[in-house]
Amino acid sequence: MRLLSRGSLVVLLCVFVLAFTSLAVMAQEPVTIEWWTVESEEFDEAVQRALVDQFNAEHPDIFVNMTLLPPDGYDERMQTTLGAGQGAPDVALFWNANWYPQALDLTEMIEADEDIDPEMYLPGFWNTRVVFGDEIIGLPLGVGANFVMYNKDMFDAAGVEYPSADWTTEDYIATVTALADPEARIWGGDRPRGPYRAVFNNLDAWLYSEDSTTTEGYLNSPESVASYQWLWDLVNSNGTPTPADLEVLGTEGTGPVDLFLADRLAMATLNQGHMQNAVAVEKAFGIVPEPQAPGGSDPRYVNAWALTVSVWEGTEHPEEAYEWLSYWAGPVGQRFLMENGNLIPSLPSILEDWESADTDYGQAFLDVLQLEQVAAWDNQHPCKGTVLRSVQDAWDMVNLGAVERDGVQAMLDGLVPAADAALTECVGRLGG
Repeated sequence: MRLLSRGSLVVLLCVFVLAFTSLAVMAQEPVTIEWWTVESEEFDEAVQRALVDQFNAEHPDIFVNMTLLPPDGYDERMQTTLGAGQGAPDVALFWNANWYPQALDLTEMIEADEDIDPEMYLPGFWNTRVVFGDEIIGLPLGVGANFVMYNKDMFDAAGVEYPSADWTTEDYIATVTALADPEARIWGGDRPRGPYRAVFNNLDAWLYSEDSTTTEGYLNSPESVASYQWLWDLVNSNGTPTPADLEVLGTEGTGPVDLFLADRLAMATLNQGHMQNAVAVEKAFGIVPEPQAPGGSDPRYVNAWALTVSVWEGTEHPEEAYEWLSYWAGPVGQRFLMENGNLIPSLPSILEDWESADTDYGQAFLDVLQLEQVAAWDNQHPCKGTVLRSVQDAWDMVNLGAVERDGVQAMLDGLVPAADAALTECVGRLGG
């Protein structure tokens, strides 16, 4: 029997070691990425699980574990885990701007990624949803916006011309009045969702100064007074449903869309989900932006949004987490969610293939997405919500008819001290 030389034994041992190491590597478990999400009109549980299954099959070294949370419980779970600094998911919906500081800065990963580029996304949604200071803290998933939907059948029956994209706040009230039939409980239109959104911004009304130091001269400016007086005129046209009407007649959670689909409301400020509901029941409708100022608004504003999806800064697997994030909110995932769900993607290259892209209402919706976003100011002024809560009485009093038109100026003047106090407290709390 021939004995192996010492050198041969060393070589054979090395071969065995390499083979064993290779088998050990092959036997390693994939990296598990915890992902929290919710169901929505854009994507239900089934389509999201199908997307995860596709990713897991294509990435054997990564396993995405999907946890579906109820929308009404999502904020609490995220707030608790982020507050504790542990237990948060690797990847999640960071739809609350207060969570942005705990999102991982993806700038270097995106710069190194040949498949993801900021230029791929609609710029308004990239700039308002994932740019945080000098960091990129996520990717924008899908798009949404408010606009005015008009019921063509109701316009035709009343002999009223359809609104055009360049209509004004004065045109809006005139159209509401022409369409309304209060005795038959038919309304011409609805009211904006709140102050200092698209219509107020179109009228050049702003809640407080750019440097976040005062509401004096802003909350009570001529432009703010004119905005609240426009709302007063709309309320007193008797052509819009009251908040009580909507509570009694509208289905919980959907509001005026029920009245719109039932031919009780000729115009309503709705969004892309409602648009798709109208398509599903073959409702004849059109879309225009919310009205601009008499004489025009430059820029013209829209209340629009995208979902901010992010990697938690505490993840132990940043590269694998980013791999899933960029798949989910990149071209592959957004196309999948568009074709299998109801997502309207934030990527123009995918939007070209959206099934409604060539329709009149689809084109009108895409035009709305190009307008200046209310969020551009809001994101730079994080105390807006705090200050708005301190002046809620102004909105309520006008909507309830509890103030005269010529009393709007005095009402707003009287709210300035409380608004300034709220602004000062908020800026101090946020370290400004």
